[in-house]
Amino acid sequence: MFHEDKNLVLHIDVDAFFASVEQLLIPPLRCRPVVVGSGCIASCSYEARRFGLHAGMSLARARRLCPEAVILDGQYQTYRCFAEQIWRICRLYTCGLETYLDEAYGDAAGMEAIHGDPLSLGRKLQRQVHSEVRLSVSIGLAQNRVLAGIASHSGKPGGVVWIAPSREREFLDKLPVERLPGVGPKTAAKLHDMNVHTVGELAGLSREFLRSILGRRGEVLYERSHGRDFQALRPAARPKTISRETTFHKPTCDAREIAGMLFYLTERAMRSARAAGLLAGCVELNIRYDDWKEDAAGRTLGEVTADEDEVFAVVLRLLGQLHRRRVSLRHVGVVLSKFCAAGEAGRLFEPAERTRRRRLYRTIDTIRDRWGHGAVVRGRSIELLGKLTLGDYGFILRTPSLTK
Repeated sequence: MFHEDKNLVLHIDVDAFFASVEQLLIPPLRCRPVVVGSGCIASCSYEARRFGLHAGMSLARARRLCPEAVILDGQYQTYRCFAEQIWRICRLYTCGLETYLDEAYGDAAGMEAIHGDPLSLGRKLQRQVHSEVRLSVSIGLAQNRVLAGIASHSGKPGGVVWIAPSREREFLDKLPVERLPGVGPKTAAKLHDMNVHTVGELAGLSREFLRSILGRRGEVLYERSHGRDFQALRPAARPKTISRETTFHKPTCDAREIAGMLFYLTERAMRSARAAGLLAGCVELNIRYDDWKEDAAGRTLGEVTADEDEVFAVVLRLLGQLHRRRVSLRHVGVVLSKFCAAGEAGRLFEPAERTRRRRLYRTIDTIRDRWGHGAVVRGRSIELLGKLTLGDYGFILRTPSLTK
């Protein structure tokens, strides 16, 4: 029986994330070796890994090892959309979440009463991700983040592994030393030269000896080999800015296209703010002309808001203030800042029109969370239809930039 007063860290890793998204979106790629990357492999499918391909390998070598591999540049805006859907689900099972692009650590202590023992919790989370996002994830649970990470990787792909406190030593002893975080090829070679091949054998060495041959890293590996990790979870702090920007496929002076793009970028930024429970207090517009000259202007909003239509009205005024030259625009960006949490706004009453729009945004966000951003095209972003390709997860931009 797992007791709620124990630490419980959850690590979730999306299996072959980028490649799996491509296989999901393009059915003919399923069961085929898929590689995502430019210059070197960022992600590759498990079918590609059977040929010896792995992240970090040059594409030239990948082509030699697997001539039939399908190599794609990647759709990083789309991958971020998938990740945000997964992290939204993870927050239902954790009290705090530290997220990266394809993995996250969460504090699941005290969730036993809601989701059952750690294995039940992990399996429920995995099933919900697969049901709603249709991607495979591996989940590890343990008393600290290092052990949780080891657990998830030991169960890949598609496993759920819990290292109970009473089994930590048994679990670690048999692991190859390379599986311990911080042991790279060079460190592994040094340890092998000393006939140290498992974590259990590493744990048999003294802290002083490891420090003498590996320096400060030796002390860290000593602690990890004993299942200890003193690094606390770092749930994402409130961002200082949320930005969305892009370069036009062709520089343009078309007022409708520019307004459509700015509305689209504004609603993407505001959707991210709402997902984080934030209200924006300031908006900035950045533009770059075809001759590479740049300009920017910002404005503090009358009051903090999650209303993208109000923010877009300010963005349009800033555009009129900035775009005075008769030169095409190459690049535009919208930056939100001066956030406060929705519960800190101190607003007792709001106009009926704002209440109506808030309910509208909530409904649209729910639809997009389930079916992708491209499921609803609204407002001035309709101007982009026919100019840009619309996928399930939004318009395909030339150079998308996500939250800074």
